[in-house]
Amino acid sequence: MTHNTLGKRRALVSAASQGLGLATAKALAAAGMDLVICARGEERLLAAAAGLRSEYGVKVHPVVIDLAKTGAPGQLAAEAERLLGGVDVLINNVGGPSPTAAALTSEAEWQKGFEQVFLSSTLLTTALLPAMRKQGFGRIVTITSISVLEPIENLVVSTAMRLAVTGFTKTLANEVAKDGITVNTVLPGIIHTQRIEDLRRAKAARDGTTLSEEMARSEAQIPMRRMGRPEELAALVAFLASDAASYITGVHIPVDGGLRRGF
Repeated sequence: MTHNTLGKRRALVSAASQGLGLATAKALAAAGMDLVICARGEERLLAAAAGLRSEYGVKVHPVVIDLAKTGAPGQLAAEAERLLGGVDVLINNVGGPSPTAAALTSEAEWQKGFEQVFLSSTLLTTALLPAMRKQGFGRIVTITSISVLEPIENLVVSTAMRLAVTGFTKTLANEVAKDGITVNTVLPGIIHTQRIEDLRRAKAARDGTTLSEEMARSEAQIPMRRMGRPEELAALVAFLASDAASYITGVHIPVDGGLRRGF
């Protein structure tokens, strides 16, 4: 199989019915890739698949699944390989756990975060690795969060689990580089999605402010003085899935408008 253009490839994008996952699916579909997209909610997922087919003229197979359930990552990997005839590109995208403070997080919340964020992406990745190794090509991009570099208040479960995912991806990148597989993570800062609005709404409720005040406060923290757009992050993901990025592996790239102050 030749891999000279993105359009010759097949991609699996998780949590792709909205937000960053859907934006990424659009970027890959725009490059001509056939897709399997998954999410838990059927109605929104089917609508997303129909929109992708209509706009980009590619094959899009929606799979309704909860990757936090036992056995689900392996089931999705097998289904994606069946539907597409193989998977060249895996985009791991997982919705964030509920906000909690570090000192007040229950064992049940830790366990739920472990299953939702860590196990879902790592088990999906390892399920697809044998076929990628056999064909001598693979692109694995995992969307995490800027919080792995600078923890965010009240997001301790998300931060801890995404740090664990980062450790996994860095270790894996070194193991599979010789097999023609790259493994990278993308770290969104404040990108304007429903998740950001939900978090700011929760903060407003805690602090007695309004959603618009919290959104404005967030924008003021960013050197660019605006939130990112999902398609801006998706463009980087699509690049990392391309041949142009064939010598880039094991890196963690922020997309944050300069939000992170450290080097």
